[in-house]
Amino acid sequence: MPPVTSTSKPPDLARGSFHERLQDLPPAMADALRAVGTRRQWRPGQLVVRQGDSGGMLVVALQGRLSASLGSAEGDELLLRRLEPGELVGLVDVLAGLPSPANIVAQGAASCLHVGRDDFLRVMAEQPEGAVGVAMLLARRLGGLFRALEQQQTRPLIDRVGFALKRLARSAGEPDGQGGLRLVITQAELANAAGGSRQRVQLALRELQARGRVKLGYRSLTVLADP
Repeated sequence: MPPVTSTSKPPDLARGSFHERLQDLPPAMADALRAVGTRRQWRPGQLVVRQGDSGGMLVVALQGRLSASLGSAEGDELLLRRLEPGELVGLVDVLAGLPSPANIVAQGAASCLHVGRDDFLRVMAEQPEGAVGVAMLLARRLGGLFRALEQQQTRPLIDRVGFALKRLARSAGEPDGQGGLRLVITQAELANAAGGSRQRVQLALRELQARGRVKLGYRSLTVLADP
């Protein structure tokens, strides 16, 4: 089902509020992107960006809940995280021409700004300060990737499980009212995220619960607040 293209400006995109949603970029660049982009509304479950595609489009999450996940050849989906409002998706596509590394799916009604590659590159050329902001954003993402790789390759499994839980809970967890974050996830999904077998991850979860770091439930768990 194709997205619904909106021709009117949503109330929260008044001048100024849009800048806050693109906090990594200077206001002038946010204005320029708003001027050349197309706002689209997405229904729950719609695929905003398909993993492996190269559509030449930058997508800015404006409203609603979007998730980033990895799909496998067997049809499984590994949830990476939720996207925050103002987050830019598709930089590897518009800057390097590489396929999208993940699926971006609307978890509920969502609003996005879509900017074509040529328009984005022209805005970058006209806004040197904004180009620096994009470079800084990419540097932070690269740093996060290396941290994740370091956890994946060198740390004991219990540390990897704890790291994966915190990462997923920050983006996909729901507050439990007591400072913790409730996360709906299967052991298979967590095993993929932590790089271990389901059996060993189950043992790690029990140890984390004994240490007071998580509370286990049926097909969910709660990442408890640090003491």
